[in-house]
Amino acid sequence: MASEEQEQHQVSVSLPPEVGTWLEDEADRNDLSDGQLCRQLLTTVKAATTNGDFEPADVTRVEALRADLEAQREEFIDHVEDVRKRTIEVKRETDGKAPADHTHEEFAQTAEIMALEERIAALEGVREDLEAGLKDVETTVDSGFENFESILEHLFESTDNLEDKSTLLATAVLDLREKRDTLAVQERRRSEAEQLKLAANQLGVRTATCEACSADVDIALLTEPSCPHCQSTIADVSKKSSFFGTHTLEVGDPPALPDHAADAVSTTDGEELFDSVAAVSTEETDQSGQSSDEALSKRQTEIDSDE
Repeated sequence: MASEEQEQHQVSVSLPPEVGTWLEDEADRNDLSDGQLCRQLLTTVKAATTNGDFEPADVTRVEALRADLEAQREEFIDHVEDVRKRTIEVKRETDGKAPADHTHEEFAQTAEIMALEERIAALEGVREDLEAGLKDVETTVDSGFENFESILEHLFESTDNLEDKSTLLATAVLDLREKRDTLAVQERRRSEAEQLKLAANQLGVRTATCEACSADVDIALLTEPSCPHCQSTIADVSKKSSFFGTHTLEVGDPPALPDHAADAVSTTDGEELFDSVAAVSTEETDQSGQSSDEALSKRQTEIDSDE
């Protein structure tokens, strides 16, 4: 018998006429019985108070809190005004007693006045916090659970929007990384060509023969360190060793860039930023998806229990 009483906890209450009428209308509109609608409302209230750490306050409690806060506010204002008056009196007495050209090394009264002013400012901040807290409680009590369904739908919509934005952000990060790598490669090739032109200029060479295909190449027209005829990578320029010889473009891996040029085309500086953004986007998507699944599961459980 005890176990049956624990499993089925029945409560009977008397409702005002207007509440009973509203309950019947809502039950008919949702195709539910009065008991099913009551169980659904109580289940919703329990879920909100348990999961949201929210303890609803009744009207009597709010009114008592409002009266208590108003009394404390009036008492606090009286104390503040009294402290201000005392502070002004002390300052006036101090200014009146001390000659205009009087100087001393003790500032006890000034320090006390500053401490009082700081205390007043702190008390005013506490008063503002109390008033803000009371307004929040009143707003919560007034709103109640009337907009519970709309809030739940808004949360689902926000979750979907967050997933879309996370996907868009991850795609944008990948596109930016690819564009950065492409630009870095182009900049490196251009820098290598500039270094090759600089070396040729220092040697006084304008035209040289490609070591791979023996074609003549105008070094000043190069946009990348490769032969325009055979596409072989040019490593260096060598000046002719005899009067009848020719200047030669040596093929192979290009020399390392100077430090300032290498830093300009480096792609390691922004790698940490791209990885961080991609990780955060992935984490937000996973968390939002998990939260949405949990909310849907809880909602389905409540519907099944009502049925």
